[in-house]
Amino acid sequence: MPDVITSSTQVPAGLDTYYDRVILRSATPKLVHLKWAQHATLDKNNGSIYKWHRYDDLTNATVPLPEGTDPDAQGLTNVSLTAQLAWYGTYVKVTDVVDLTNQDPVLTIAADKLGRNEGKTFDTLARDILASTASVINASGGDNGNTPTEITRTDIDTVVSTLLDNDAEFVAPMIKAGTGQGTLPVRAAFWGIMKATIIKDLESCTGFTGVSGYSAQGGVEDSEWGAVGNVRFLQASNAKATTDNPVQYPIPIIAKDAYGDVKIGATKNVVHGFDSAGSPLNRYATSGWICPWACRILNDLFVINLNVTEGS
Repeated sequence: MPDVITSSTQVPAGLDTYYDRVILRSATPKLVHLKWAQHATLDKNNGSIYKWHRYDDLTNATVPLPEGTDPDAQGLTNVSLTAQLAWYGTYVKVTDVVDLTNQDPVLTIAADKLGRNEGKTFDTLARDILASTASVINASGGDNGNTPTEITRTDIDTVVSTLLDNDAEFVAPMIKAGTGQGTLPVRAAFWGIMKATIIKDLESCTGFTGVSGYSAQGGVEDSEWGAVGNVRFLQASNAKATTDNPVQYPIPIIAKDAYGDVKIGATKNVVHGFDSAGSPLNRYATSGWICPWACRILNDLFVINLNVTEGS
């Protein structure tokens, strides 16, 4: 008589595939487009329009004064810049079935993903604001045959000299020469934000210094790639790229006080459990974020988009 074997065909396992409860890390972009904004907060119950102010310089007093005569008085000229706040936010909805049957802590995962979503949302909005600046220079020093060309030291120097002629101030201080072998001083600098596609062209620029060649690592940004002249460059996957053929890459070169953003208070994290989300039978829970926010260029003379294409 043949043996009777009780196998998984007769008694299936509760889970026939091993389930790893360690959640894989998702790709996370470097969020840098708001790093050098003037951050402001609009107090509650004060409307939804924020106003920045600056005063124009006085006219230089280059005319000699006749003896005993006063010059005409000059008036102060105030420039007001306003931004209309808009409300941004999103949420996820989790059913009781998922909560009772799924192996993962879904609401905890949702909170993490919502936090990432908030950061990338505002980074993307700020990126598009920076890309809209009126000051644009098309790279022309390269040899790829496109208009604009790939990035070169000549193009970078043109942007720097234009910003300096506009009395723009550097954002990053100088990193002085150190005692380490092979390290180099890094000049006071403006900041540029680029996609990884541009890295090989940047590294081909005359005078490029990679981060590993800096004389000191203090003050180096997580996504910083290197410096050329008076510009230090960050690599960000969320940096701007157009749909042109060939693709153009606007690289904002940012000086001090170029742009600003404003919120009303802090971002609100709104969580409604199964007993408070509005379902009479507690069939779902919700988790989300909401925030009133605005961003704008404060001085078009202090940020220039260097438009480039990829090198051949």
